[in-house]
Amino acid sequence: MMLKKSLLALSMGVLLTACASTPEPTAMDNARQVTGNPADNAPSWVFLPKSDKGLAASSCVNWTGNMSIDRPHAIANARADLAQQINVKASVLDKLYNRKLEAEGKSDVGSTFEQVSKQVTSESLDNSTPEEIALATLDGEKYLCALVVLNQTETAFEGLVEGSQRELDPQSKAALYEEFRAQKAMAELEKELETM
Repeated sequence: MMLKKSLLALSMGVLLTACASTPEPTAMDNARQVTGNPADNAPSWVFLPKSDKGLAASSCVNWTGNMSIDRPHAIANARADLAQQINVKASVLDKLYNRKLEAEGKSDVGSTFEQVSKQVTSESLDNSTPEEIALATLDGEKYLCALVVLNQTETAFEGLVEGSQRELDPQSKAALYEEFRAQKAMAELEKELETM
């Protein structure tokens, strides 16, 4: 009887230890959930690029085994995505600003945020930096992925406002900046553009 109690206690201890050591899902596990392929592994930022420092974008390129080619290629693609984000955000700012003017019965002759976004984008991308570089496996293929962050989001926004020559009251400017800074997916921003 004593032996059974000891074995039962030992079994319970092993079971509790095993349960306590079950690892938390990793970023790689999250990648598998996104793709549905149990062989996939990729950092979570590949699927959801975000940063507290500013706008973020990620891109993956087929791994050729040559880091000096693949790394700049992945970074350039992520920067191109950042440029697209800035352009779409400039369009959203235009729509929001024009809607505000219409509500106040005013008009404006300044440039649009969209018109100045190309110049601001090229200047802003000079301030973007690669934050993460990682290898990933997606659908059995190996990729090199890069996460690029625009650290000076406020500078890019100020460039858009200054270039547009629009007079913004502090409250409107703060609201527009929050919209610009928001970490929204491109699909969400484009949908927002359609509904405006």
